Amino acid sequence: MYLYFMRKKYFIIAGVCLSLCSNAQVAVKNEPRHHNVFENDYVRVLDVFIPPHDTTQFHIHSTPSVFTTFTNTGTSTQLLGKESVSSKSVAGNSWYDSLTTPRVHRVWNDDTSWFHVMDIELVAAKPHSNPAPLQSAAMQLYFNEPLANGYHLQLLPDNVVQLPPSVAGYLLLSVGTATIEYKQNDYMQHRIMKSGHYLWIDPGRAFAITCTGDTAARFVLLQLK
Repeated sequence: MYLYFMRKKYFIIAGVCLSLCSNAQVAVKNEPRHHNVFENDYVRVLDVFIPPHDTTQFHIHSTPSVFTTFTNTGTSTQLLGKESVSSKSVAGNSWYDSLTTPRVHRVWNDDTSWFHVMDIELVAAKPHSNPAPLQSAAMQLYFNEPLANGYHLQLLPDNVVQLPPSVAGYLLLSVGTATIEYKQNDYMQHRIMKSGHYLWIDPGRAFAITCTGDTAARFVLLQLK
């Protein structure tokens, strides 16, 4: 009888553990608060909004990624099987994570305002080119990795930045309100961008951007490889 009881207990515990592990293996692109807003052969843009006191499911990150926050929000993160860690996001902060070791975690919003972050997965299996880092007084290189270079770009009013045609394209993210004029080849467009708005610049296209507003415009620029 004792043996029967112990075996039954073991199977119940094993079943619970299997269920937890199974839930933890949700790919980040399938987690409900991570919205897949754009995808091609180079990037997958996951736009993440978490309302106050809400939490994500446990999910797994396993693709090299660039994370960019757009709000100043108190949050907590919990790795699977670990204690939670609290922090404060800073609008405009951006960083690269190789995710050589996959990360399984969940994130919740401890604050009274929404939390907004983007996870840009670098989905190309290997680089297509090895471009030299861009040179401009308006840009600061903050990472140089096999699949992309990352820059902080600040455009003062009436300033222009030109990007050479790229083998793999560029992704431009606004980290605040920006009034701009941009040109791809011979196509000109005017736009007001808000935090989290983005532009994809196709491979092979020359690109120029001008700040037409009264205040500086700030961006994260990814030069894909």
